Amino acid sequence: MTDWDHEADVVVLGSGGAGLTAALTAAVNGATVEVYEKAETVGGTTAVSGGIVWIPAHPRSGDGELTAEDAMAYLRAQSLGYMDDELVETFVQSGAPMLDFLEAHSDLVFEVAAGFPDYKPELPGGKPGGGRSLHAGPFDLARLGDWRDRITSFPADFSNVGIDAETRARIHAAVDNESGDYCVAGTALIAGLLRSLLDRGITPHTEARAVELIADPLGITGVRIEQGDSDFRVRAHRGVVLGTGGFEWDQRLVEAYLRGPMRGAVSPPNNTGDGLRMAMAHGADLANMGEAWWVPIVQIPGDTFEGQPRSRSVRLERTRPRSIIVNRAGRRFLNEAGEYNSMAGPFHFLDPKLGYANDPAWIVFDSIHLKHYGFLGVDPDGPVPEWFCQSADLEELGEKTGIDPVGLGATLAAWNSNVTQEHDPDFGRGASAYDGYWGDTTATTTAGQTLGPIDTAPYFAVPVSIGAMGTKGGPRTDRDGRVLHVSGTAITGLFAAGNAMAGATGKAYGGAGGTLGPAMVFGYRAGYTAATGKSAP
Repeated sequence: MTDWDHEADVVVLGSGGAGLTAALTAAVNGATVEVYEKAETVGGTTAVSGGIVWIPAHPRSGDGELTAEDAMAYLRAQSLGYMDDELVETFVQSGAPMLDFLEAHSDLVFEVAAGFPDYKPELPGGKPGGGRSLHAGPFDLARLGDWRDRITSFPADFSNVGIDAETRARIHAAVDNESGDYCVAGTALIAGLLRSLLDRGITPHTEARAVELIADPLGITGVRIEQGDSDFRVRAHRGVVLGTGGFEWDQRLVEAYLRGPMRGAVSPPNNTGDGLRMAMAHGADLANMGEAWWVPIVQIPGDTFEGQPRSRSVRLERTRPRSIIVNRAGRRFLNEAGEYNSMAGPFHFLDPKLGYANDPAWIVFDSIHLKHYGFLGVDPDGPVPEWFCQSADLEELGEKTGIDPVGLGATLAAWNSNVTQEHDPDFGRGASAYDGYWGDTTATTTAGQTLGPIDTAPYFAVPVSIGAMGTKGGPRTDRDGRVLHVSGTAITGLFAAGNAMAGATGKAYGGAGGTLGPAMVFGYRAGYTAATGKSAP
């Protein structure tokens, strides 16, 4: 018989969007709730993200109701047969009720992110004009009191570079006319959820790492927690919800499961597969383990966070005109302006003789690009870092980088000729509404927003590789977040959501917020079912 130190109806492990949504839903539905977070701050990857949630079917769009039928057609068109239709249908149908629930039981207000197109908007059911990506409205941090500075954040200089920083910039205008200590994006989303939990007397326990699920013959009954020098056991009368994130910061798990190289994670270095290992110890079935939420990254020399090398996502630099990505042969191998998740395939191309032919790669750009736009936080007129490999010609660039200058010369000649016609016959850059969204907004055509010649020395090259925002595999679950045993039956008392569960959409990535939307939907469903024992409405 286990000696318990603490108890609650529902125990939630992790404090990102999935975990806090599960905790709030369970609490509203009558459960006592405890939340345990291994980091010293709350919010996880959600807190440092753009905070966008992709909800593909809802009535909030200014263009009319977005239907479940269109959403399913769109996701099926890009899934390659790898998604679980039952889970995806559940996600699609539950998105709008989840938003309504959070707005009814917190001060969060969700707004459609104007103009954010779906990531493959030309597919059946896609939305080139956006409408499926939403974000929480600005939140006054002063309302959190002592918790104001206890939300996970990157150092201030992170605001210069990266996908999430760019997203924050797009929605920051909403704060301009507010008085108070307002935040946006993922910070606002976590702050709103946290305030609602605090109002209900639920205070997250930080620096409290879950290390073992405790079971009896009937199922999971609790969890063992390490906090500082103490070790204690928490009874969960109705269920444990895994919201601990993925395993992108555990190199052994990355090498064992991911389908190809993953050179760095852009998330905080806390997602080390804790939930995965605990679930596996109790026979959890696994799915989608080779997949991640892929993103191209750069690593700035000497740049670290919490003692780990920091990887930064790149989007503006590869989308704006007068830059391309090439491999060591000097050849392009993808649409540089395309959505980031699909770039993993080209980076993972395996040549029998060369190995990973496109890893390493470089973003090559010219002096006009740098002068017009800056690059990776370097101002147009700022000093050029040595690692930009500034070169007077392609031969010098080849000497500094290892890129074949002959191959690069041929690539640039073809590129420069094609862009005069605003056409990329090789990879279709500039053909999709998405391609131009993060490009040069002064251009009058989609192609013009992203295509431009590279013809004015000096030339520059910065190493780029494939990384991840998080992993996408984990315990297989049913539609209410119950973790499934390898036998196919549910493990009584165990739930998972977010990157701690097997991604419901398989290989598909619908649009901005395609990670966080499903995470919060299944957090909502898991919290409801854990609290009530019933399937979520």
